[in-house]
Amino acid sequence: METKKRFKLYKHGKTWCMAALTTVAVMAGLSYATVSANADDTNGTTVQLGQTTSNSATTDSSQATSATTSSSTADSSSENRTQGSSSSTSNNIDSSSSSTTTSTDTVSATGWRNENGTWKYYENGSTKINQEDYVYLPSITGTSTNAYNWYLMGSDGSALSGVQQWAGTYYYFDPVTYLRVDNNYVKSQWGDWYLFGNDGKILTKVQQWAGTYYYFDPVTYLRVDNNYVKSQWGDWYLFGNDGKILTKVQQWAGTYYYFDPVTYLRVDNNYVQSQWGDWYMFGSDGRIVTGLKAWYGSYYYFDPVTYLKVTNKTFTADGLTMTADSEGRITINADLNSNSINKYILDNNLSPAQIVFDYVIPTDLTGSYSGTSDGKPNMVIVHETANPSSNIWSEINYMKNNYDSAFVHAFVNGDNIVVISSTDREAWGAAYPANGRAIQFEQVEVHSAYDFAKELLNAAYFTATEMKLYGMTPSLASSDGSGTLWSHADVSNYLGGTDHTDPISYWSSAARNYFGTTYTMSDFYQLVLEQFSKL
Repeated sequence: METKKRFKLYKHGKTWCMAALTTVAVMAGLSYATVSANADDTNGTTVQLGQTTSNSATTDSSQATSATTSSSTADSSSENRTQGSSSSTSNNIDSSSSSTTTSTDTVSATGWRNENGTWKYYENGSTKINQEDYVYLPSITGTSTNAYNWYLMGSDGSALSGVQQWAGTYYYFDPVTYLRVDNNYVKSQWGDWYLFGNDGKILTKVQQWAGTYYYFDPVTYLRVDNNYVKSQWGDWYLFGNDGKILTKVQQWAGTYYYFDPVTYLRVDNNYVQSQWGDWYMFGSDGRIVTGLKAWYGSYYYFDPVTYLKVTNKTFTADGLTMTADSEGRITINADLNSNSINKYILDNNLSPAQIVFDYVIPTDLTGSYSGTSDGKPNMVIVHETANPSSNIWSEINYMKNNYDSAFVHAFVNGDNIVVISSTDREAWGAAYPANGRAIQFEQVEVHSAYDFAKELLNAAYFTATEMKLYGMTPSLASSDGSGTLWSHADVSNYLGGTDHTDPISYWSSAARNYFGTTYTMSDFYQLVLEQFSKL
């Protein structure tokens, strides 16, 4: 193919231009490359960027420099060609001064022309591109070392810049070079900031950027600040007021939590060291713990003001007198002298019976506790059989044959503690909602002072043992549903579903008949505390 080229000067307005006149043996004229990335944009998001900006936290532009590299297509899977790089901050190209075109002849001009700050591509004097498309064209003059690059063109034939919707998502095109920006956090034409990935697509949810992690709202695409959010893989993370992921002790939702500095996940049920060196306890819900807390077989007390473990101190809190040793281990100082029955137990050095396990209730009859968040019991209910002529074995046998209507976990008398159903599972002794929360046992009526004192001691020992096993701390029932130690009467008064009042009447009459005194849940509570402190 033989080609001859001549040059001709001509005047366009007040500007002298040079046009290349080329003769080709096969055909005349220049044509531009119109390779098009035909990504289907019919599934584009319905969220229009720039409309929702209330959650935007503008980052200092110094943290979001636009030194970027544009890949070959808006969707890298659509074309494997490589284009030049764009530097939106360091490449100080004044678009108004780069207005030279390949030709400005109104009839045969082919190339880029800057019209009032907008770059348009012409072929033979007209803008052949008349619909939005992502096309491969000669590079805009002075913007790239590559001969050709990819540009998003508008329906009027102009190159588009800033945030643009294309092929079902959003991209950002540098306002100086008009090239796609990859791997950068940039400011849109309406002032909000967005993160774009290595394929140029706008990013959402948890993303790594500038040496840390951020979260971007999947609806607004804006960075999320001061929130605890769920990631795309299901874990939850806390992000601070600058959008960065947070670790160690952090204040959130009116309390404090601890986030692992390696995994960034919330830490539950652990005693950990803060970033300032002090140690704190965090519970099963991740919240910082105050008050009495079971931990590795011992109890500790955490100050409700400082949150620190109390050591080397005798003090009264939550109605309990406690002593903390040098390691913070707590001994609860029960008052057994205020009631003559408890004092009788103390003075005679009575010991509880051994707990015997004889599961006569099918273990698959019920499941874990439906009324608690972790499926474990959080209270103990004291019952009484109200049958003065029965004994513990006849009561157990009766329940074995009639468990489909009601049953408890254990029976107690002066000589025995017999567990007949797994305390890992619900019992049916006090109606719901109590059944969904409580370990329940029955006292069999006894007929002597010694047996009554021993029965109370056995009941207190069983209660304390179960509380220790399931991480409960002894506390009396309350009208707000809190507390761990309940009578059936308390359930009727505070939780409902039943109208029984045991063991109040039995205790009252036995205490009067055998000891000439009274006996209440408050007296029993002191006995439970005494047994609890020994475990």
